[in-house]
Amino acid sequence: MKSNISWGAAALITLTALAGCGSSRESQSSDPSARAWQSQPLTIDGSDKDWPKNPQYSVKSEQINYSITNDAQNLYILMSTKSAQEAQKIVQGGMTVWVNPKADKSISGAIGIGYPLDSRNDRDKTLMEEARPDRNREHRPSTLEDKKEYALYGFDNGSQAIPTYTYGDTNTQNIQMRMDYNDAGDLVYEAAIPLTILFPGHNASSSYASKTVAVGFLIEGLPPGTNVPRGGGGGGPTVGVGGGVGFGSFGSGGGLGISIGTGSLLGGGGGGRRQLFRQSEVWQTTQLSNVQRPLKGF
Repeated sequence: MKSNISWGAAALITLTALAGCGSSRESQSSDPSARAWQSQPLTIDGSDKDWPKNPQYSVKSEQINYSITNDAQNLYILMSTKSAQEAQKIVQGGMTVWVNPKADKSISGAIGIGYPLDSRNDRDKTLMEEARPDRNREHRPSTLEDKKEYALYGFDNGSQAIPTYTYGDTNTQNIQMRMDYNDAGDLVYEAAIPLTILFPGHNASSSYASKTVAVGFLIEGLPPGTNVPRGGGGGGPTVGVGGGVGFGSFGSGGGLGISIGTGSLLGGGGGGRRQLFRQSEVWQTTQLSNVQRPLKGF
């Protein structure tokens, strides 16, 4: 089922993404040439079983791990978190994964996949609140089963409205996306985006290896009044640095991710709880690969 979100909602998303440093933590890669080739197509089912065990990148302050790879047809994105608090922040607050084909760490000119939708754009939540005005749903934690819609941003669909789709349904862009928990209880997000969508002017029969993209994870803060687990990090600025090398089907790839924020999601104190209500933003720049065989030693 397809529905639409108004451009007013899009403006809110844009303004949120451009918010000041106090509410947005941005991770940058110092290695824009990091490469990773996917030798076999990945199944997008919300499971990380067909990905290498060790993610390419880790940002400790946000408690997320992620990998980016491609084959001749798709860009693949994996994001996961072992933190129950960060998982709650993503599920209840909402998340958008952006891909900028100009390699700018910005949503300007990028395409985005919004899932779960944040509280401003969650139409199902709004309808349920209207049906049960006597019930304060902020005190009932949302689950993935409650998240019935996803949105695609940045596409010219001949309308000023932003298209939304029922989770699990296909879309006109042939983008695949799933979120689920793995056997260890980690929240796992997967997406596959056709390269022809990212680079419509490129000759699809030739290599995309010269292309560089920026991938951003924008995690909304929890809505005010949301119940969160007790505990959380201490106050003070937190800097998380993560670097990684891909193995197996990835070939070689490395990079540095830096995220600066206030508070931590681990430990005891009020800082981590406050961080749950702030927006997080992590970006990674990576060059697409055309390496179709493992390097020596791997």
